[in-house]
Amino acid sequence: MGWSLLAQQFALELGFGVLLALAFVPPAPVGRFFYRLMGSCAALPIGAALVLRLRAGAGADPAVLGAGLALLAFPLTLDAAPRARFRAGMALALLGSALATGWVVRQGLSGLGWGGHLVGALSSLATGAVAGGVGLAMVLGHWYLTVPRMEIEHLVRLNRVTIAAMGVSLASLAVACLAFAGVLREAEPPLFGPWGLFYLGTRLAVGLALPLLFAAMAASALRFRNTRSATGILYASTVLVLIGTAVSLFLQDSYGVPL
Repeated sequence: MGWSLLAQQFALELGFGVLLALAFVPPAPVGRFFYRLMGSCAALPIGAALVLRLRAGAGADPAVLGAGLALLAFPLTLDAAPRARFRAGMALALLGSALATGWVVRQGLSGLGWGGHLVGALSSLATGAVAGGVGLAMVLGHWYLTVPRMEIEHLVRLNRVTIAAMGVSLASLAVACLAFAGVLREAEPPLFGPWGLFYLGTRLAVGLALPLLFAAMAASALRFRNTRSATGILYASTVLVLIGTAVSLFLQDSYGVPL
């Protein structure tokens, strides 16, 4: 899988993840600037992936159309009011970014069947949901410094969304290891050998296990309405999940299997 495809997948994963997390923020009274800031954080990587794809001469394929749809819907997500417009824009942006991500994964894992492509798309979207969700939760935690009377439930809800995304990511990783066990054993180096397990262990420990522990710690802090401690925990978790996302792409590139 070439670096251009990997860069496109990484950017699309992040864009999708931020959009998905942002969909759970309303009706928090965070102001228009929050939606504009985080919407831009989703649009920029999607736009970068679109530019890379066009420069590679992809033409009007589903990835280009999906990324274009997400960007066209971007203006509708810049303000949570009116809610109907925000929901419509978010639905279109999520659909477009998911379509683009799935198509790029399909192209990068061309040696797999439709089942492998399905697992790959799910794994990629779940990985993006973890990275985008934790990152946006961290930013929302900082927002309590400017809106101190905002209800704690908004950050609690977003933290639960990230936990659910981590669960889906763990499940998709387990399915991939079981479904492609033969391929992974015969690879060089084999995934279940010392070096392969080192990288897989890094993916699990740094990208999922520790962030899950940190999410539980953040939830505990939020029970006492301690948003500052929760935000600090989420800050550390953001760094970990970004490392985990990068390792996931490295494993996918090395073994030709969505991990």
